[in-house]
Amino acid sequence: MEELLKALPSLLGVLIGGLITFFVQNTTVRKQQKWEARKIEIDIYYKEQTLKFQTFNKILQLNRFCNVLEYDIHYGPELNEKNYRKHIRPLLFDIFHLLENSLAKDINNIEEIYERQHAVGEEYSEDKKALSESYQNIIKSINGQFKLLRESKHLSRGHKNYS
Repeated sequence: MEELLKALPSLLGVLIGGLITFFVQNTTVRKQQKWEARKIEIDIYYKEQTLKFQTFNKILQLNRFCNVLEYDIHYGPELNEKNYRKHIRPLLFDIFHLLENSLAKDINNIEEIYERQHAVGEEYSEDKKALSESYQNIIKSINGQFKLLRESKHLSRGHKNYS
């Protein structure tokens, strides 16, 4: 019994040391797991942003060369449904889940107008204006996002923007 009492402080020391080590390692592992999860989230975010801006670049190119928005000196701009559906729409829907709400709203507006026109078989007088405005908003938003991207890259490199 006396030997057990002499060994008790040593056993308690080992037990307490083991518990402390367990909690420290457990905390360290949790922090590391959280950091790894965060790194994965950041990586996914940057990959999605890269995809989005690559698609935006294609849209701007096609917008320029495919006459998606046609201009009439008497009636103003008019969205060319055939060119929109063939060139722009597939790209927008490939990245629809990555788009900001305002952009998605304009895309949905175009879709709803075209759906109604095809269902009813006629065009309302305000449709042309609404379609062209929604499409112009999409292009304006894309250009605005490119501007923000350039500014953020410019600022992250330590340059001041004087424009």
